[in-house]
Amino acid sequence: MNNLHNKAPKRIPFCGILSKFAPKNQKRQLMKRILIPFAILFSAVMVCTSCLKSDDDDAIYYDDTAITAFTLGTLKRTVHTTSSKGADSTYTTTLTGSDYQFYIDQEKREIYNPDSLPYGTDVAHVICTVSTKNGGVIVLKSVTSDSLRYYSATDSIDFSTPRQMVAYSNSGNAYRTYTVHVNVHQEEGEVFNWSERTAQSILAGMKDMKAVACGDHLYVFGQRDGYTVGYATLLADGSDFTPLAFNFKHRLEPDAYQNLLAQDNNLFLLDKESLIRSTDGQNWTTVSTPHLTRLLAVSSLKLYGMDAEGTIMSSADKGKTWTKELMGDETSWLPQGSLSYACTTLKTNTDVERVIVTGNRDLTKWPNDSYAVVWGKLEDLSNPLQMSEWSYYTPSDNSQYRLPRLSNLSMFAYDGVLIAFGGSGLGACTERPFLTTYVSKDGGITWKGSTLYPLPAALSGNDIPHTAAVDSQWCLWIINGENGQVWRGRLNRLGWTKIQKEFQ
Repeated sequence: MNNLHNKAPKRIPFCGILSKFAPKNQKRQLMKRILIPFAILFSAVMVCTSCLKSDDDDAIYYDDTAITAFTLGTLKRTVHTTSSKGADSTYTTTLTGSDYQFYIDQEKREIYNPDSLPYGTDVAHVICTVSTKNGGVIVLKSVTSDSLRYYSATDSIDFSTPRQMVAYSNSGNAYRTYTVHVNVHQEEGEVFNWSERTAQSILAGMKDMKAVACGDHLYVFGQRDGYTVGYATLLADGSDFTPLAFNFKHRLEPDAYQNLLAQDNNLFLLDKESLIRSTDGQNWTTVSTPHLTRLLAVSSLKLYGMDAEGTIMSSADKGKTWTKELMGDETSWLPQGSLSYACTTLKTNTDVERVIVTGNRDLTKWPNDSYAVVWGKLEDLSNPLQMSEWSYYTPSDNSQYRLPRLSNLSMFAYDGVLIAFGGSGLGACTERPFLTTYVSKDGGITWKGSTLYPLPAALSGNDIPHTAAVDSQWCLWIINGENGQVWRGRLNRLGWTKIQKEFQ
């Protein structure tokens, strides 16, 4: 029996296959079809191999860089508080710095937080996180010299003054210098501060008066020597009231001051049966003769007044023409004295305004009233032709939170609420003067005493003739008609400057 050995088959060269089985003219075509794909595949492999080798062995360096993000870490804050017994004390709490967004102005190369950190925040020991473009390196410039040190995310940095940070490109060929401002409020936001201006002898002795802010002036009209006179001061001043020289020769009626209103940098006043208008308090022109007895209020769209029959009228063309308003309640509840108004935008719909009018009924006809009366209506700015009715805010029988019937009652919109105060109680009201500021958070329905908006201590308990107004900068003005004292106050946070948050 023969031993059989398995042998590997004889390998025939690729070209040999062609020479053995294909005719000569087909050999060349078949060779091209097979070799071309192999050549393409070989080239692709070589390219990939070259790219992989570059990534593994060569680093890529960039010349451009920038700071792209800046975030604060946990901060410490010292808070001042007062105990129920009036003792002052402090305690330390923590603040999440990342809640305060920092904006980067790449053109000016400034970094800052538009919403300042709360008063009492320690910014002398700050941990921050800084990000850069293309892996740039951050260095921090010394406050006292030109020396630089590398930034570390674990180092405490003093930001009590503006600091310079320099972002170097990872190639080392370029850099950008930024100024970092960590803004902190320098006063408590929820504190109401009063400043007493220079007493104005020119205002002393006016028992009946009314103030309005219009444009950049504060105007005070009042009764003196049996007729109405007017004075004005710049809102930026408040310590230099000057008398107004009217451009008409006759004297204004004694109670004309009661009808002073301002709308869109225009003053409006009733001169007997005529409605007159002025932009400076001195030069007046007659607008119409609407036969109104009182001017009540203004909104964004309309002027409101009341005729002799107690009907509320409105004008949508700056007083030229007047239309009867819808009234849903008994007109006997309309106020006759200490009239004030407020116009606010609904928080739930910015196209709707609420107009509120407060005041007191006639003391001789209704001597037993304990509370002021409040009327209101809604006005749809998106549909000016639609008219809604005025309603008396009828209190419930067991309501404990009503607006007291105070002499010289002043009411206005402030800080998203309605606030009111006044002199001594009238009729059946026994409230003492200037002890409490009453606040309504529901559009005039309920009123509660508040300590957030305290009145000047010098007024507390003193029943004096006065007037009050709020200007466009949320400053509250109170003028004492007895001795001409002038106060200007504001809730601190309402005076804070808004810093830019958007860039083109």
